[in-house]
Amino acid sequence: MANESLRLGVLYFVAIILSLAFHEASHALAAYLLGDSTAKDRGRLSLNPLVHLDTLGTIMIAFMSFQGMGIGWAKPVPVDIHSLKKRRYFGWVSVAGPLSNLLLAALGFQFLAVFQTFIAPEWSLPSVFMFLILDFFKIFVLVNIALTAFNLIPIYPLDGAKVLSSILPGNMSRQFDAFFLKSGAWPLLFLVVWEWFLPFPGPLSFIFGPFTRFLLQVLEKTVFWIS
Repeated sequence: MANESLRLGVLYFVAIILSLAFHEASHALAAYLLGDSTAKDRGRLSLNPLVHLDTLGTIMIAFMSFQGMGIGWAKPVPVDIHSLKKRRYFGWVSVAGPLSNLLLAALGFQFLAVFQTFIAPEWSLPSVFMFLILDFFKIFVLVNIALTAFNLIPIYPLDGAKVLSSILPGNMSRQFDAFFLKSGAWPLLFLVVWEWFLPFPGPLSFIFGPFTRFLLQVLEKTVFWIS
C-alpha cells in the first residue's frame, strides 16, 4: 500500500511539473507572438521546468501529490501589456495557458487510446511497465483537465480573470481589476480553504466539478482513433 502511494505520488508530481512548464511556456510564446518579448528575454520561453518552478509552489506540489491532489503553482510569466500589439491581446496571452493544458489532455487521451488498442497488445510489455504507462497518462489527462478548468475560473490571479477583464467594456474592466487589486489573492484563497475545511461544498465545487466533467465529455466525443 505504501509503495502504491509512493508510485502514484511520483506520477502526480511529474505530470503536474511537466504540465505547468508547458502552461507557462505557452503564455510566454503567445506574448512573444503578439508583440511582447519580456518573457523570452528572461528565459521563460522554454519547456524546461526548472525555469518555471517556484520554490514554495514546488514544495506544495510535492506535498500534495502524495495526498492525491494537484495543488501548487509555478512562477507567473512576466507580460508587459503595453508592449503587446493591441491591449486586448492580453486576453489571448492569458487564455494560452489553459488552452495548452487542454491540448495536452487531448494528446494524452489520444495516446491512451492508441496504447490500449495497438501498442499494449502487440508489444507484450511486462504488466508492471504497462500499468505504469497507463497510470501516468490517466493522471496526465486528469491533471491537465483540472489545470484547464481551474485556471479559467474568473478570479485573480487565475487566467480566467485576466481573460474576462480583457473582454469586458472599459469601465467594467477597470472596476473588475480594481476590486482584485484591493483584495489580492484573498478571495481565491478563501474559496480554496473553504473546500478543504468546511463540511459542505463551496462555490469552487459548483464551478470546477461540472466544468471538469464537461471538458472530459468533450474529449471523449472529439478525440478519435482507428479501432
